[in-house]
Amino acid sequence: MQVTSEGPQKITKATIDNAWRRRSTGNRLIIRDNDCRGLALVVNPTTMTWTYAYRLRGTDPLTGRRWPNRTVTLGNPSTHSPDDARTAANQIKGQAAAGDDPASEKRARIEAETRRKGATLGRLVGVYASALPHRPKMRGAGLPSASYVAEELAQVRLSLDTMKAENVPAYELTEARVRTLVSDVQAGASVARKRFGALSRFLDWCQEAGHIPVNPCGLLPRSRRPKAPQARSHYLSMSELAAIWHAAGQLRETVWRDATRFLIAVPCRRNEAARLEWSHIDLDAAIWRQPGKLTKNRDPHRFHLHPLAIGILRERHKITGGKGLVFPAPESGKALDTFTRLKTTLSEKAQITEWTWHDFRRSFATALGEASIAETVADAILNHRQAATRGGVLGVYQRASRWPEQVRAMEIWGQMLTAEIDGREPAGTVIAMVARAG
Repeated sequence: MQVTSEGPQKITKATIDNAWRRRSTGNRLIIRDNDCRGLALVVNPTTMTWTYAYRLRGTDPLTGRRWPNRTVTLGNPSTHSPDDARTAANQIKGQAAAGDDPASEKRARIEAETRRKGATLGRLVGVYASALPHRPKMRGAGLPSASYVAEELAQVRLSLDTMKAENVPAYELTEARVRTLVSDVQAGASVARKRFGALSRFLDWCQEAGHIPVNPCGLLPRSRRPKAPQARSHYLSMSELAAIWHAAGQLRETVWRDATRFLIAVPCRRNEAARLEWSHIDLDAAIWRQPGKLTKNRDPHRFHLHPLAIGILRERHKITGGKGLVFPAPESGKALDTFTRLKTTLSEKAQITEWTWHDFRRSFATALGEASIAETVADAILNHRQAATRGGVLGVYQRASRWPEQVRAMEIWGQMLTAEIDGREPAGTVIAMVARAG
């Protein structure tokens, strides 16, 4: 763009009108004011602005020279008359004489306002939605499932709605506003805890990304945070496990049937079964070796596979060809993540509603206790590092896996399940579990 400079001259309304008529494409006209040194009218092809150029006091300590000119925009002829522009320019001149830097301060204010508008909590949730699927899970291994991501984002948005904070800049979210989420009595304690946890994880991400200096959820005293629900003690009786086993046979997809039955037969976590690969299985040795990256406590683990579990795996081997995942999702071929819908269907078919997938593990431990298997052995099979029998000092010094006892316990479990599924009494000294906790 060609720049033409005129003046200094006293800028009047007539000067402004004349300059506007003279504007042309590809040219910029700068008219310097005679009455206020540094003030200028800048005429572009489509706009006009007032600018003021000034120098900071003193010299640059590195070069010994005076600081270069700094320019600040004051407004335009619609907002500032020539006299208004001179008044504003003289104010900046006084600030510069006092050692301030008005141009830098204005730029900082504009940048801060831009950050404030761009980093509202509602907008950041959108960015978080892209980042969350790639963030490692806090518990267990691997990345979160699509269903987990959807639920987590839903809880974050509900939290912001409860606090009326969607349009609040992230760095303005206060501890006091978070308290409104915790004290939302209509939601209930369990819902408040779920939303508080999702919000806190979202704000952890905001802190890591530099949007906030500290997570305000962490500033709440523990006594004010939503309390954890009482640990579940529910387990399923052998007859209920058998009912779910038979209900699985009515599922549309064979992989859903086999995954359900495998979780009953082997007391692993559902995500461990979903990510089970054939490279982890030795059918001839009847062993499932879990790498540490796939276990909740990151410790390598192994399960002895009793005949009932081996039967399920051999069927899966025929279907999958013994490559990749043992239980691939029927359409995507990825790890199964439809456990919630599966449970709903199984509950309807088995006529059993009050249960969770994790109840299978509790049922296993309870059944072994009824069969006089030592708790230490059950904890070893369940890979419970922090259990009473394996935590603390004992866990540090007692590293024995008691593998022969694990094998025997798993064989007993398989016999009990098989007998119940077939509708007969278990053989030998195995004691069937018939009680059910409330």
